Amino acid sequence: MSVKVELEKLLEVSSGYGTTPMLLTTDADGRPRASAVAVAWDGEVATVRAGHRSVANAAERPLVSLLWPAPPGERFALLVDGEVTQVRPDDVPDDATGRAAKPGGFVVVRASGGILHVVGRPHS
Repeated sequence: MSVKVELEKLLEVSSGYGTTPMLLTTDADGRPRASAVAVAWDGEVATVRAGHRSVANAAERPLVSLLWPAPPGERFALLVDGEVTQVRPDDVPDDATGRAAKPGGFVVVRASGGILHVVGRPHS
């Protein structure tokens, strides 16, 4: 069972979750990848702080989802589908290695839909 979440309510609904959101991307071989992220909303646009692999996946395959797992004892997880409009990899070099000091970056996602999806059903 799913309940539609209006796009303008995503910030309000997602802020009520006490769980860490996950960015769902797809690797080059088609396997799904989930990674814990930080999300900031501006209307229907989410700016997501993610690791380097998720940023690279999002740049190559821009259809992504965000998942807020159901909090303990609650019945609904929040799923948001969207399309990546921009990626901004970190490019701050580490003085010693020349590699990124904090690999990762930002993924900007325009939400296209959101649902509350039931994860637990009452026992009969």
